[in-house]
Amino acid sequence: MINGKTVIVTMISKSNAKLGYKFIRHGYPEECLKCSLKHICVDRLEEGRIYQVVNIRKNEHYCKLINDKVKVVEVIESNVTCTVPTKIAFEGSIITYNRVKCDEAKCINFMECNPIGLKNGDKCKLIKKLGKASCIKGKSLTTVILSRLSNL
Repeated sequence: MINGKTVIVTMISKSNAKLGYKFIRHGYPEECLKCSLKHICVDRLEEGRIYQVVNIRKNEHYCKLINDKVKVVEVIESNVTCTVPTKIAFEGSIITYNRVKCDEAKCINFMECNPIGLKNGDKCKLIKKLGKASCIKGKSLTTVILSRLSNL
């Protein structure tokens, strides 16, 4: 555990195996289904989540898909910056995350209102309030950093 987050062992390309590197787990190609290392490489990561490298191990393996070596790394799920209704924005509180309903792609806060890495219904701890978020539609929103609680 690091900062209350479960450490997961996985593999990523050697070029991306750097402390602090973040990546999103997307689906994987059919070639991975035949690989004997699939259970370590992709099965432990949840689709749509953001992970951050916290340790790099010495082990390397050859990956047929990228035709290069991959490194064994330890990752944790990354915190996510997003907006929440101001009335529930209290540092240290546990909230059920629900995406702000907005499709105003030109809004300065569009990415925070539609963050990658969180899904409706996720239980999260509000780590930090970053400040009031302006909203084209006049909603009272606060930009925050959330840490998903995977064990709730």
